[in-house]
Amino acid sequence: MHKSLFGVVVKKIRLEHGLTQESLASKSGLERTFISMLERGIKQPSLKTISSLAHAVGMKSYELLHMAEHAIHQAYSELTPLSDVAEDQRLFDALELEREKTRIDQIMNSMPIIFFARTPMPEYAATFVSKNINQLFGYDRDNFMAHSGFWHAHIHENDLAQVVERLKTLDVDKTLNHEYRFLTESGNWLLVREELKLIANESGAPKEVIGSIVGVSMC
Repeated sequence: MHKSLFGVVVKKIRLEHGLTQESLASKSGLERTFISMLERGIKQPSLKTISSLAHAVGMKSYELLHMAEHAIHQAYSELTPLSDVAEDQRLFDALELEREKTRIDQIMNSMPIIFFARTPMPEYAATFVSKNINQLFGYDRDNFMAHSGFWHAHIHENDLAQVVERLKTLDVDKTLNHEYRFLTESGNWLLVREELKLIANESGAPKEVIGSIVGVSMC
């Protein structure tokens, strides 16, 4: 039975910390039998499992990944069967991609820029709004996801007609930039700059609108 390199790393860390499989299971919230199968290569870990194991031994997930990567590279140099190494490399690549995505999310949600996706007109319903929407407008993003009318209902009445007309001019792969006043949760009007792009599906039909919004100044 193939002994997963990731499982070897987990066992090595466990022993270095003086932990039994039972104690590691208790610290990580996992089953002892699962840890046993993980160390023997019978089971492969999920992203949540890796995070739980790393936390249990006082490590960061990326530190555990780095140790696994080192074991993989060492296995290559020692001519470990390629099928075994390839499986561990596949897992590592997936985890590395997840780590990169997490980092991008952290950066995106810390900036005063809202990223969003909506269905094409006429519904124009929000399908995604970044978490940092609260920083700019004070509203929880659930407000925007709840119903399509929330967004337009908070655009200044003197700007709404022009905004709607501009949205009708959206064309596939063309970018639209415009500004309008938006009512924040505090009751103040914030002038925002919105950039939109209409994306098409494989058949060329409008699929979704993606874009960003940044605050310009309080009115």
